[in-house]
Amino acid sequence: MGQIFQQYGLLIIMAVVLVAMMMFSSRSRKKMQEQQERQKREIAESLVPGVWVKTALGFWGRFVDQDGDIVILETPDGTETYWERQAIRGVGEPPFATDETAEIVADADDDSSETVLGLDSSAPDTPSSPIDSDGDDRKN
Repeated sequence: MGQIFQQYGLLIIMAVVLVAMMMFSSRSRKKMQEQQERQKREIAESLVPGVWVKTALGFWGRFVDQDGDIVILETPDGTETYWERQAIRGVGEPPFATDETAEIVADADDDSSETVLGLDSSAPDTPSSPIDSDGDDRKN
């Protein structure tokens, strides 16, 4: 037995290490796959019309509808785009939709029409033109 271990000892140790690495690798792969399945289920459950979603490319859009593996997302200007279902990475509020933005929009709606875009109501009604209408501005 000692003679076999001397001849093949290194080979036996390498085989045991290889088997152990394969076992740990398969366990971590199973955990990762379960986590991905759970994440897909959570996203599928939270996809309702009107919710903001983020794609794998970083695009934020409002969920409109789903037809099989195709998802329809709407941009803030109302354009509808078509995406693969696998491209959806998360559901939530986009980083550009903050409470401060909502407050600014609400405050702008409440303000009177006297000041618009920081202009005073005492400003002249007709803006002055930067182009001189008397002469020719072309340089020869």
